[in-house]
Amino acid sequence: MEINIVTWVQAVLVCSILGAVSFKLKFVSFSGLITAFFIGVLIFVFPPEGWKWFVIILIFHAVAAQFTKYKYEMKRRKGFAQEKGGARAWPNIVSNGVVATLFAVAGGFSSLGVFLFGFIGAVSTATADTLATEIGLLNKDQPRLITNLRKKVPAGTSGGISPMGEMGTLLGGSIIGISVLLLEIGNHDNGIILLTAVISGLIGCTFDSFIGASIQGMFKCQICQNVTENKKHCGNKTIRVRGSYFIDNNMVNLMATTVGAIFAVIIFFVLAN
Repeated sequence: MEINIVTWVQAVLVCSILGAVSFKLKFVSFSGLITAFFIGVLIFVFPPEGWKWFVIILIFHAVAAQFTKYKYEMKRRKGFAQEKGGARAWPNIVSNGVVATLFAVAGGFSSLGVFLFGFIGAVSTATADTLATEIGLLNKDQPRLITNLRKKVPAGTSGGISPMGEMGTLLGGSIIGISVLLLEIGNHDNGIILLTAVISGLIGCTFDSFIGASIQGMFKCQICQNVTENKKHCGNKTIRVRGSYFIDNNMVNLMATTVGAIFAVIIFFVLAN
């Protein structure tokens, strides 16, 4: 790839402005701001027409922020809202964005469509998972454990699935797929692009649920007594009640986006290559 100083300057300016706005609106914490800035610049600069790829990742963050903030107080009272008012910190930004970033950077060194598909799979999974969680928390009935559908679990339990959560999954993948089509990224069949976004998002999100129901660590808050995915809750450290201490929600997100990207790559070789 050729180094284009103008593109670098554009990337820095755009990411600085959007980062400042996101921080002001409390969509990200300070650590999240710095992390998102570097991820945004890399995605903007490396792939061909990188600004289009950047818009896709921007759409993910905007959609995630809006759904996280939606009925936030109700989620907070239930004990399932994001900490710090919903502001995303660096671990969340990295776990949801690093796989997509790697595919975007690789796309700058090769014209192979496989890197675009991997990027789509990773972002679709991140979007689908976020919407499944945030929308699923609004489901009136208790979710069911994905490894035992007869068993009802409290809202917010890792591995729990619900009709509204599954709708969120499909909506997330669809948003990314349609966005790629509207931006005319690549020259692949529209149907295959949309199918890739929806299916890879669904598979990645389902994998996330299986890991959440089995080996993901779950922790109990010593302040509000709620069981949570987070190692810190109500500003204090939590106590592990099951699963691995090292496999927290961010690690699961990283694993899920990797799986989503891999399935998107498989779709590319089967249908689009």
